[in-house]
Amino acid sequence: MLNKFRGLLGHTLIYGLGNYGIKVLGFLLIPLYTRYLAPADYGVMALVSMYTQVMFVLMNLGQSTSLFRFYYEHDTQEGRDRVVAASLWIVLLFALPMAAIPFLFNQPLAHLILGDSALWFLMCIGTATVLCKVLLRMPFAIMRAHDESKRYASWSLARNFLGLVLAIVLVAGFHLGATGVVLSQFLAELVFCFLLTQMTFQSLRAGFHWQDVKDQLFFGLPFVPIGVASFVLDLTDRWFLKHYYSTAEVGIYSLGYRFGEILTFVVTAFQLSWPQFLFRNRKEPNAPQLYADMTTYYLALMLLIWLGLAVFAPELLRIMATPKFYPAAALVPVVSFALVLDGMGWMFNIGALFSKKTLLRTASVTLGAVVNLGLNFWLIPKYGMMGAAWATFFGFLAQMSTTLILSLGVYPVPYNYGRMAAMVGAALAVYFASAMIETHSVVTSILIKIPLILLFPVALLSAGLFDPKDLAAALASVERRVPKSAVAVKFLRPLVLRGHDASRS
Repeated sequence: MLNKFRGLLGHTLIYGLGNYGIKVLGFLLIPLYTRYLAPADYGVMALVSMYTQVMFVLMNLGQSTSLFRFYYEHDTQEGRDRVVAASLWIVLLFALPMAAIPFLFNQPLAHLILGDSALWFLMCIGTATVLCKVLLRMPFAIMRAHDESKRYASWSLARNFLGLVLAIVLVAGFHLGATGVVLSQFLAELVFCFLLTQMTFQSLRAGFHWQDVKDQLFFGLPFVPIGVASFVLDLTDRWFLKHYYSTAEVGIYSLGYRFGEILTFVVTAFQLSWPQFLFRNRKEPNAPQLYADMTTYYLALMLLIWLGLAVFAPELLRIMATPKFYPAAALVPVVSFALVLDGMGWMFNIGALFSKKTLLRTASVTLGAVVNLGLNFWLIPKYGMMGAAWATFFGFLAQMSTTLILSLGVYPVPYNYGRMAAMVGAALAVYFASAMIETHSVVTSILIKIPLILLFPVALLSAGLFDPKDLAAALASVERRVPKSAVAVKFLRPLVLRGHDASRS
């Protein structure tokens, strides 16, 4: 079982680094941003990012999923070229005209989103960035279709690295502030558009076939409301904070959310690898139990990452940021746990994938968005950033719960709810114990908290989470790869396995 999870995790890391390495790089840029950007500048950057994400959902027209749906229906290169050509025609016929609207109304848009029509040029740069992203979607999708995961990750990492370098140069070198960050993302996307879209435009030689365009467009359109609902659930709190408070409040909140985005990296990476794992193992006789065990393993991983972020958030901010951003530490535990719930929602979404009933996913995301939107109206005016964090938490909780209930009605999976609840309880106990530690020294605080974090995996072992065969194989692997650990492994083996057996009895 552990071998299957390790394989799933390997694919997750490859696609995750390729797709969302930019979030990791953005996390590493926190020391730069917090020293060269005021909280208001950081807020402007976050609001432009919010705008580009919703524009990508609208201009992409669900074609990320649609292209895969039709690509695999053809066994010949000619047929597959027609699918890519149709997807490109959808961009040219629909996405390009859609992009003209924000270009024409850039000043009112800047006033609505940023509260300052003088920042109209940021709306234009953001829109151009989205156009590049929509075009780049296709060559990267073709790499995935050909199972070229390493090539895919290499190109993606190169694009992200270029964006990182440009951000450092424009922000630290030219002191362009939030404009430098937004401009660096556009320039990186533009460069790789020139490098990679050639393979896409070659597919236009397959000609224009209206039936193909219509089929792919109508298949992809139902995914747009899901994307919009996800946007409402995940990003509208920034706009509410700007409306009721200031862009500085948005900046501090966004920095707290940036810590949570480390979990987003894991969640979105699993979104790319989990469906393939589900379908590859669907015919196994113990498939439902396999899915349940994988979900438990996944929750253990997510909770461990959450603990690291939540427990060490105050110390990380004191190391990485300036004092004006320290209030963001209080947001990290709530926001990052909300993203754990988001990840569990994707793991529970088995029934919708197997039954092809996309409305199940639409219903759960929409309910989460409605809950989040209502709580934004209620909590943010009263409680500011913490109100936004709790609105996000309850929105994702509603989405996850609905996904689980609807999915089980289509495809029953024997989840071990008691064990998962015990894991959550253990993680919360460790977190609240760490919250009682107050020292003026960052180093002392970290040294005290590390043993507390280690209590969590010990609790998982004591609860009998892992199969004895998996534990024995893992210990043998450690002993083989790190010979110096032989003494420690021999000491741990009877303790770990005995503790596991005791929990089973």
